[in-house]
Amino acid sequence: MTISRAHQTQNVDLAFRLLVAELGDRAILVTFFDPRSDSYKEILATTWKELCDQRWLEERELYGYPHYRLTGSGWMEALWRAGAGEGPELRESSGKLARASKAHVKDRREDVIVELSKLAEESGLSPSWVFNAIESNLLEILHRKRGVQWEDRGILVKIPLNFGLDLIDHTADLRAELQEAQNELEHTKQQLEEYSCPICRAPITFQDYNVPLSDQVDGFVVTYACGRCDTDGYGARPCPSDPRFPKLEEYELHFQEHPSEPTWKWSCTAVGKTLMAKQVSISHAMGQTKEEAHKRIIENYQRVADPWR
Repeated sequence: MTISRAHQTQNVDLAFRLLVAELGDRAILVTFFDPRSDSYKEILATTWKELCDQRWLEERELYGYPHYRLTGSGWMEALWRAGAGEGPELRESSGKLARASKAHVKDRREDVIVELSKLAEESGLSPSWVFNAIESNLLEILHRKRGVQWEDRGILVKIPLNFGLDLIDHTADLRAELQEAQNELEHTKQQLEEYSCPICRAPITFQDYNVPLSDQVDGFVVTYACGRCDTDGYGARPCPSDPRFPKLEEYELHFQEHPSEPTWKWSCTAVGKTLMAKQVSISHAMGQTKEEAHKRIIENYQRVADPWR
């Protein structure tokens, strides 16, 4: 059965609500969710997979069955979907953690490592909440300022000397340069299209806009590497990649035997039957037998019909 996008989204939202309710105040590292529980009977198997694919959950085998636990990004996603991401409580708690962390590097000249339990005590927050905040990189995501990192996951926290400073996007200038180069490339491509075959992009090999068609009239001729020829006189020829390029069936093959010739006793000439075929000439072919001449005229056609590469 096909599941609609709306149904999928609703089921993911439901899953997050149920996961957050069961998580409570516990740390995401030690809280495992059993998909066989009655609490999750409405959660689709595809939803569990989607949450894992998005790296919001990670799967672990427990008691012989697959269980799941939230990742740091999954905890953040759950907060945002629950509406707590922009609430005052989250900002108040993150502010307490930031102030407690900042105090450790004030007037210092190097990074400081502190115990998670100590940081929780100083901030007045539960160790579980502090763990989840550090695991999800909450301070950097919420405030766009330099945060803390694990020195020993779940035990020791490294507070960098530049904690609390605004995050700088060091790749912004590079991305801007790449975008500018991409724009220039697109502009160059557009310019080249004016000097290439409009169908296969083969380059122009010759162009002359003063070709005498008569004593009083001049015309033009433009040829391309693919074999296409544009002209207002005689000799126009389509691109081999043009869907209108003539098929071999659009030619009438004329065979002639030459019994007096010592080697090439048969010749074959292809005469165009359609307007397009008349614009594309195929070199005549010779052979010791009629079959050989036929084979070679096909090869001659394939050479002119071969798309430009």
